[in-house]
Amino acid sequence: MEKQEIILQRSKLADQVLKCLMDWIMDGTLQMGDKLRTEQISAELGVSRMPVREALNTLERKGIAVSEPYVGVRLVSLKKDEISEIYRLRQLLESEAAYAACRNITPEQLENIKTLHREYREILMAPTLNAKSVHLKNREFHFAIYQASGLTRTCTLIESLWDILSFFKMLYGETLLETPEGKEKMLAEHQSYIDFLEQGEAEKFRAATKRNIANKWKRYERSLKESADEK
Repeated sequence: MEKQEIILQRSKLADQVLKCLMDWIMDGTLQMGDKLRTEQISAELGVSRMPVREALNTLERKGIAVSEPYVGVRLVSLKKDEISEIYRLRQLLESEAAYAACRNITPEQLENIKTLHREYREILMAPTLNAKSVHLKNREFHFAIYQASGLTRTCTLIESLWDILSFFKMLYGETLLETPEGKEKMLAEHQSYIDFLEQGEAEKFRAATKRNIANKWKRYERSLKESADEK
């Protein structure tokens, strides 16, 4: 086998390991602050250590994990101020992506976003709420909008922020959708985004995106306080 083929195969394997690690983060198998042991992950997935190390390096680049001397690699343990900063960055970046999407979206992209909204509704209204499925479909919906902006670098930065927040959102996001009112509110928010896109209301979409992300942070902040009070 040629050297180039070996590198490509190793790269694909590292991507698969990374996907598995992100799945573990989102379904709660891995928690904030958990140590990521290369040997253990390698054994569980049945792969060599090299693709595992590459996947861990990617987590570090994304800001999801940190490497500490004499300790190894562990998932970050986000502090309140760090989470607040991430939400402020999301407000800035996602509002601009929303604005640009309103200006640049194609009819085909808009139809895809409508389809994703219908799929999200089905998952959200299922008899049993699956937090991971809700999170993933919600992410797919939002990124279909942001990618329509044509702002490739901005979308990459937004994706990194969403990745960092994945396990935090999984911990506190499900409680926001436990009531019929909460579910209807999320669906109405998504529908308003579609309306902005259809009507080309870029300024209103930008303002609504900023406002909605700010409100989400306020709700998460209350959840953090309630969790701390229970301890």
